[in-house]
Amino acid sequence: MLPTILIGPVALPTYPLFLLAAYWAGLWLAAGQAERLSLDGDHIYNAGLYGLLAGIVGARLGFVLAHWENYAPNLMQALSLSRSALSPSMGLITAGLVALIYLQHNKVPINDFLDAAAYGAALAIIIANVGAFLGGEALGAVTTVPWAVEMASIARHPVQLYESAAGLLILGILFLIRSRPWPGFTFWCFVILYSLSRLVLEIFRARPNIIGDGFLTVQLLALMAMVVGLAVMAHNFSKNPVTMSSEGL
Repeated sequence: MLPTILIGPVALPTYPLFLLAAYWAGLWLAAGQAERLSLDGDHIYNAGLYGLLAGIVGARLGFVLAHWENYAPNLMQALSLSRSALSPSMGLITAGLVALIYLQHNKVPINDFLDAAAYGAALAIIIANVGAFLGGEALGAVTTVPWAVEMASIARHPVQLYESAAGLLILGILFLIRSRPWPGFTFWCFVILYSLSRLVLEIFRARPNIIGDGFLTVQLLALMAMVVGLAVMAHNFSKNPVTMSSEGL
C-alpha cells in the first residue's frame, strides 16, 4: 500500500489527499454537466466550497458536543481537526443545509443542480475509493479468493476497489441515460444505483456497523434510499408519462 505520498521533502497522507482530489474532480465534472443543463457552473463550485467549509465546522462541532465532558475543561482542544474527532453525519447535514441555503438564495433550480451533481458524486466515489485502497482505509473482510490483497498482514477483499468499480459503472450508466424525462431523474438514478452497490458490497467490509439482530446499518440505510428513489421515480413517471427527451444527446 501507499499510506503517504512524498512531494519533495513533504510526506502527505494518501487518503486525505485523494479525498480532496475526489472532491474537486467531482465539482469539475458536475460544473461541466451543469453547463449542459443551462445552469451556471459557478453555482456548483460555490455551493461545493461553502458546503465543504460548513461541513468541516459542523462535523467538528458535532463531535465536540457529543463528547462535551472531554472538552469542557479545556475548550482549546475543540480546535483540533483530527480525522478521528469529526462527526461525519453532522458534517453532511451541515454541508447540505448550507448548500441548500445558497441554492435558494441564488434561485438555482435544485433538481437541475442535483442532476449535475450526480455525475460529480460518481466520479468522486471512484477516486476516493482508490485513495482508500492505497491508504489502507476501510478494510475489506478476510478472504481466500485469488484476487485477495494483503492489508494489515491479512489477505482481504479489496472492497475499496469493488466500490471504485461500482462508481465507474454508475458513472457510465449516467452518461448512457443523459436524457431526462423530468428534472431530478439523473439524481434519483444515482441514488438507486449507489444504494444498490452499497447494499451488495457492504458484506465484504471488515467491520461493518451492526444494529439490532445483526442488521448492517449501511444496508438498511441503502435499502431505505432505494425505496425512496423508486417511489420518486414511480410518482414522477405517473405524472409525466412522456418519452425520453433529446436533451443532452
